[in-house]
Amino acid sequence: MVASTYQLVMRSGPTPGKVFPLEKSEIFIGRDLNNDLVISDAEISRKHARIVMQAGGFVIEDLGSTNGTSVEGQRLIGPYLLRPGEMITLGEHVTLAFEAAAFDPDATVASVPAQAPVIPPQPSPELKPTGPLTPPPTPAPAYTPPPELYPAPSFTGQVPPGPEQGVEPKKSSNRLALILVIAVLLMAICICAGVLYYIDANYLWCKVFPFLPGCS
Repeated sequence: MVASTYQLVMRSGPTPGKVFPLEKSEIFIGRDLNNDLVISDAEISRKHARIVMQAGGFVIEDLGSTNGTSVEGQRLIGPYLLRPGEMITLGEHVTLAFEAAAFDPDATVASVPAQAPVIPPQPSPELKPTGPLTPPPTPAPAYTPPPELYPAPSFTGQVPPGPEQGVEPKKSSNRLALILVIAVLLMAICICAGVLYYIDANYLWCKVFPFLPGCS
């Protein structure tokens, strides 16, 4: 009688390709030699995880390991029911595949597996039509809309075009010219004030402006 069991296959880690049959109801995984499944890797804790066989299948649980346990990239925060084909990651680099394997407990294990005989393919019997053949229906050609001959009318609620280009730059240039004029006037005022202050501080009124009253 052929029964079905499950196994773990190491995809990446210290011994890639190694198979670990799940033959006990409770299997401990870790770096310590007392575990049922010993993995000698620095990222594996001494008691890393355990797998428990329940009525619904095998449930994996992290045992508070340092680097954690993930299934299909999701880190475990509690018990998780495994499904065949899922990938278990211990730490960062050790990956185990949870797979179902069929075996025959009554069969004798041979040292060299016997090769199955090759059966040549048999030609399939020719099928004869039982009724008149009907040709497949011809698909209708795809509809192609005719090209537009006239431009489409404008939408009645269309927003009127904005102001012509060039108006805004003209306003900007006028504003710049006004700023330059004001700057020149302020500079001239400052220069005149400075000259008058210098004349007054050095009592040069009569020398610069001899026509003033009292300078004769």
